[in-house]
Amino acid sequence: MSNAIANQHNQVVQKEKQNAFVTKVAQKIEQMQEQGQISLPSNYSAANALQAAYFTLTAVDFKTKVALIDKVTPESVAFALQDMAIQGLSVAKKQGYFIAYGDKLQFQRSYHGTQAVIKRLTGIKEIWANVIWKGEEFEVEYNERGVLTFKSHKADWKAATGQKEDIEGAYCIIEHEDGRQYLTVMTMAEILTSWSQSSNQSVQNKYPQEMAKRTVINRAAKAFLNTSDDSDLLVDAINRTTENEFEPQVKDMGDVQEVQYEIAQNANSEELDIAATTETDKPTKKQTVEVIEPVQDEIKQEQLFPDDDPGF
Repeated sequence: MSNAIANQHNQVVQKEKQNAFVTKVAQKIEQMQEQGQISLPSNYSAANALQAAYFTLTAVDFKTKVALIDKVTPESVAFALQDMAIQGLSVAKKQGYFIAYGDKLQFQRSYHGTQAVIKRLTGIKEIWANVIWKGEEFEVEYNERGVLTFKSHKADWKAATGQKEDIEGAYCIIEHEDGRQYLTVMTMAEILTSWSQSSNQSVQNKYPQEMAKRTVINRAAKAFLNTSDDSDLLVDAINRTTENEFEPQVKDMGDVQEVQYEIAQNANSEELDIAATTETDKPTKKQTVEVIEPVQDEIKQEQLFPDDDPGF
């Protein structure tokens, strides 16, 4: 058999293995839906989202010559894909990305993903967040029930320097379907304390404005998650994905080398029994951390968080 034919045969085999893996995870998600354990958005295709995510994981890094999926266990890949799908998110829409802690793969939501998933909670109409810059007037007050409420924010576009040192704080407002609003405010000192425990510090320092919004949104969400009537699987996936951020330090994230799409040489086709992540899946502090963001349909040089679109 010639090398060309052998290569073509290998690509076909790996494609079949890829489809089998994605199909297995998709079937598990479909089973959860049929059993009423989760309820996905009507316009969300779990199969398509999983296929796009798996394709991203098989992109080979030209620097290391290894795809991210080949560095982690098949079980952790299944858990990460499952967490993404349960939340109704898609890497193709930059609603999340994958991080490898040692040989364990984990899914983390982006800024857009966090907003999307919170709006899925029962009774939530809208959610938004803003940064408070030095020199701006921001006022809150307690209502008659003793609940902190938003009063006013006089913004100054000239104050938005984009520098971390010029941020006073950030706030998030979650609006219920009945019009009630829930306010969460964080000072910059509180935000920095949160960042000090996070694995995304290089990104936070580079994009402080958007990451400050992301941090206050995550805090605001906690008040709803543990009292929510939504699916336990959904709430668990949201909580676990949030906790994934607070892991060992991420190494220098830099630019992603030029990538090409090809099927991983050792793609897994093993039948997996996907269940909730256990404590044994948590990384240790000595494990190496690698990050990969969704790649586009064409081969090109791309940053993890490019300046014109940080992918939050």
